[in-house]
This record gives sequence, structure tokens and C-alpha cells, in this order.
Amino acid sequence: MDERFCSAFGNLSLDEQNRRYRHQRRPQSRQQNPLPAPQRPRPAPRSSRFSKHIYLLRGLPGSGKSSLARKLKQDFPSALVFSTDEYFLMDDGTYLFDHEMLPEAHKWNQKRARKAMSKGKTPIIIDNTNIQAWEMKPYAVMALENQYQVIFLEPSTRWKFNVAELARRNSHGVPREKIQRMKDVYDHNVTFQTVLHAEKP
Repeated sequence: MDERFCSAFGNLSLDEQNRRYRHQRRPQSRQQNPLPAPQRPRPAPRSSRFSKHIYLLRGLPGSGKSSLARKLKQDFPSALVFSTDEYFLMDDGTYLFDHEMLPEAHKWNQKRARKAMSKGKTPIIIDNTNIQAWEMKPYAVMALENQYQVIFLEPSTRWKFNVAELARRNSHGVPREKIQRMKDVYDHNVTFQTVLHAEKP
């Protein structure tokens, strides 16, 4: 071997190189057959926090909200649909709205939803206009109490904020002026928290 090559390494032997390399590594256990460390059992994958759901539909009259409710019912045959409008349906199917009875009608609908939640029924669909956040608060509170996930849904129709078209399409004869007032106070981009903390003006 070339003397210059040897002198570059001095008198360092191969064994000494190996010892130095081993010294730089993590010390090894002296036990020849170490027992493996006990493995902690992995937790089972967590399922979704909510197994029950309530859909709060929103939309101006004529926007396609009830059509959306029917579509959800088709997708979820076990769904229960509750609408305050049903309070004003007569036995012969005639719709007879009385504005003075509206607070009582809402309480009636909320009572039906609360009863269904207490029995764990899912999904529940609330087919109301729900123009402002505070109007949905009773459903949000009972959802929290009964561990239901709240899902807000609006129709995707292109005319859902077109007042003239809504006045033409709505099935209960709500006049254009009334729809315009509802549109003017419509709360957009609601969340569960904003609804839960909303107050009636």
C-alpha cells in the first residue's frame, strides 16, 4: 500500500475505526435477545361525534324549499318532515293562514320536533322559511340538548332571491311586498353559534 496513503491515516487500525463509529451510534443493549417493549393497544377509530341530524331549511316563499324537503325525504325515507304551515291546513287540505296564530303555530311545530328528538328519530327536517337566525334558535337549543348535528340548507334555485319570480311561484299567495320585506331582513351565512346566540329584535 502506498506509504502516503498510510501516513494520512496514521496508525489508526480498522478496528479503531469501527470502535469510533460504534461510539457515535446509540449504545446497544448488552442483552442478547431483548424482549420487545409491550405495545399499547391502538384506540379504535373514532366515529363522527353526531349520529343524529336535523336539517333546518331556509328560503323565501316560492324559492323551492318544500321541493328540497321532498328530495331529502326521498334520500332518507325514515326522515320526519315538520312544517309550521301544516298548522294552517284544514281537514279538506285547504290552507287557511292566520297571522295572529303564527306564534302558536311555531310552538306547535317545535313541540313536534322536540318529541321526535326525545325518541332519537333521525334525520329531522324543519321546512320553514327561517328568515332570521333567532327564528331557528329553539331548534338549535333542542338539537344541542339532544346531541343532534344541525345542518342549514337553502334551495339552489336561480330565482331564490328574485322577488318578482318568488311572488309568481309561491303556493300560498304571499304578495310581492311581503316577500320583499322578508328578503330585506334575511340573515345570510348563518352558523350554529350565531343561531344559538341570536335574540329576537
